[in-house]
Amino acid sequence: MKVEFDGIEYEVKLTPRVWPLLVFIEDRRINAPKNPEEAVKRGEELEAALEKVMEICVTPMPPRHLWPKFLALINLEDNRTLKEAVDFYESFRRSAGTER
Repeated sequence: MKVEFDGIEYEVKLTPRVWPLLVFIEDRRINAPKNPEEAVKRGEELEAALEKVMEICVTPMPPRHLWPKFLALINLEDNRTLKEAVDFYESFRRSAGTER
């Protein structure tokens, strides 16, 4: 997918290589840290993981202030791809007569 921010066109590509990073980021975002030290460490881990996601998925590398927007786009694309796979599977089961 191609998107434009601040007059620059970016290409966003979702690859299986990024899936573990997306799961890691989601886990670190939703599970509360136990103390301030862990929160600081987690923030550093999240920043490193997010930078890797941007390197893998977005060309050219966007500036940091756009990372949240690109992460949202990547997550939406990931969800769309999953929905397409589920739809394909359900269609296959119907055509094969194995639907329950």
